[in-house]
Amino acid sequence: MKRNCTLLLFLFLTLAATLTSCKDFEGEQTVPSYIRIDTLGLVCDYYTYGANTHNFVDAWVYVDDDVKGCFELPTTIPILKQGKHKVAVYAGIAVNGIKNARADYPFTAPVIYSELNLVPDSVVTLTPMVTYWPQGPDENTHVRWMEDFDSGTITMETTSQSDVPMIRTGGPLAWHDPDGVYSTYSAKFVLNSDTLQFCYANSEEFTDLPTKGSPCMLEMDYKCSDTCAVGIYYRLDYTITQEALVRLKPTCAPGEEPVEWHKIYINLGPYFVDYEDADYFKVYLSSWFNRHDGEQYFYFDNLKIIYNDR
Repeated sequence: MKRNCTLLLFLFLTLAATLTSCKDFEGEQTVPSYIRIDTLGLVCDYYTYGANTHNFVDAWVYVDDDVKGCFELPTTIPILKQGKHKVAVYAGIAVNGIKNARADYPFTAPVIYSELNLVPDSVVTLTPMVTYWPQGPDENTHVRWMEDFDSGTITMETTSQSDVPMIRTGGPLAWHDPDGVYSTYSAKFVLNSDTLQFCYANSEEFTDLPTKGSPCMLEMDYKCSDTCAVGIYYRLDYTITQEALVRLKPTCAPGEEPVEWHKIYINLGPYFVDYEDADYFKVYLSSWFNRHDGEQYFYFDNLKIIYNDR
């Protein structure tokens, strides 16, 4: 019930923000100025925030602190103002990979143009590069856990339910950072008719994640030739429960080695509220071999849990 209420509130706020792109005339101006945004980028320190992978699909735009709306990228936005104005651009995501569940990403700061000159019937092109909000003892944003499979110690392990081990793989099919400096390995699983299931869980028991409704997300890069699940384990009243949160669709044809990486943001916050009395949580990845047309392949990288304790 709490999750349904949270989702309804989220969708209402998203719709309200989207419909707020109203015609705010400035004096006698009737011809709009235009802001063009093709993409949003991400800049971050690898050792603090992990790889700078992202999938920002929207720009949430404010002019003089008034919301103009949520705009799918690429976009050209008409603004009925002219002269110098404050423009703020927030990164937007598809929550849980659902196209109709859009939100501004709460862990990245907006790019602010304090005096952007708007000219009627002219286009100003922006190329915003967002950053994560700062971390630290006096800050509200925290990266609780990261796993990119590049260190000597891997913080995830296969469970007793798994028929296959995780393969730490490099080479051209692994995820590589653009500079080729930080990331050269990824996790890989292969299923066939003799190995029917993999199940891979975080070996650490999370006991300090927010349970009072604060934003909490799992970021992850993946590619796969069959459906797989991302979910949580939790122990409550001496019972361990496994619950799937998101099912990832295949990113290539069955039996092919997947090439294109995809990024997803999975909303964990509502589940921690529902199970706030749980002793601990774990993240898991799993799939069953359910296609009989050759081997099926699954790759994962750049897993990260990030939350805000405001």
